[in-house]
Amino acid sequence: MNKIKILSIIDSLSLRDGGPSHSLIDMALANKANDIQHDILYIGDKEKISINKEIKIISLEDSKFKYGFSIKLILWLLNHKNSYNLFIIHGIWQFITLISRMIIPNKYLVFTHGMLDPYFGKENFKTIKKKIYWNLFERKNLLMAKYVLLNSAKELTQLNKTFVNTKGIKYKLVNYGLFPRKIDFNKCEKKFSKKFNFINRKRFILFIGRIHPKKGCFLMVKAFAKIKNINNFKLLIAGDTNNLYAKEIKNFIIKKKLHDKVYFLNFLKDEIKWGAIRKAKYTILPSHGDNFGVSIVESLFAGTPVICSNKVGISDIIRQNNAGIIISDNINSIKLAIEKVVNINQKKRDLQSSNSIKCFNNNFNLKKNHSFSNWLKEIL
Repeated sequence: MNKIKILSIIDSLSLRDGGPSHSLIDMALANKANDIQHDILYIGDKEKISINKEIKIISLEDSKFKYGFSIKLILWLLNHKNSYNLFIIHGIWQFITLISRMIIPNKYLVFTHGMLDPYFGKENFKTIKKKIYWNLFERKNLLMAKYVLLNSAKELTQLNKTFVNTKGIKYKLVNYGLFPRKIDFNKCEKKFSKKFNFINRKRFILFIGRIHPKKGCFLMVKAFAKIKNINNFKLLIAGDTNNLYAKEIKNFIIKKKLHDKVYFLNFLKDEIKWGAIRKAKYTILPSHGDNFGVSIVESLFAGTPVICSNKVGISDIIRQNNAGIIISDNINSIKLAIEKVVNINQKKRDLQSSNSIKCFNNNFNLKKNHSFSNWLKEIL
């Protein structure tokens, strides 16, 4: 039997874009470990990706147009549509799903990556545009897919409450997570401490990810502002600050004189990122809606317990494993959780740290769990 060949297609592979750009490579590595060739094609400009050439990555370098529109993609698919057994499209509301329906019908799966979350039904004008596009094109694009892939049970539940009609679409819940590599966490912590030496000998809670209203970033800053006895605890926010929402938060920090409590570290990656996660007492994701939560899984892998909202797709698993604190996505709930963390005894925190690693290995370790790869082999 010939080796199964799969191609993932995504608009951008920039790590600054969040979850899918991080986890896609891990998914490809997991399939490779299970004897499936999994290549990646992205439309955007070339990114520096250090994975030792384990995965074939193709950049079309064609980011001239919005919404993933690409003449190069059309030509590439026409030339290579018979080179792969299956295509996995990452994300919706873009040209990629439409052109897939036209060129590779019945040969593609679609990962929505939370883009049908009910949260997006509150965006007024954007929601209206999405509803129009859904009725004209996107619903048919998903109906024609072999399956639409989901990566948490909570995401499946949310689809019944979303802002468009999803009736008739075939769903498949698949395992998702990280393909763990060997990381020298001591070395990573030292690199982090050297770069941000002002934080040495201080305890901190870390938010790492996209600084976006959906993530609840402003809520955690406002909650932090309400706490009086903080016991030298800091809140670190690591993410791309080049947006209006981040500037709004920064202005609030200045207005409330929180500059000695809350720090922006900008975007972190590689060893410094892992050093920040490992050194944190807790990481936090007070999201209004997250189908999965890749940053949470990275934290579990590093043995750092988490504070995450009950709107995060994997929050029930965190609760069941006592790997952190589950909150509601409001200021008071976040405040209570931070106060709990500030005063937590080391024994209890160490237990949650140990539970975090167990939780990761039992639920999100793609090196151990090959159920997605096995399912792909079944449908092919």
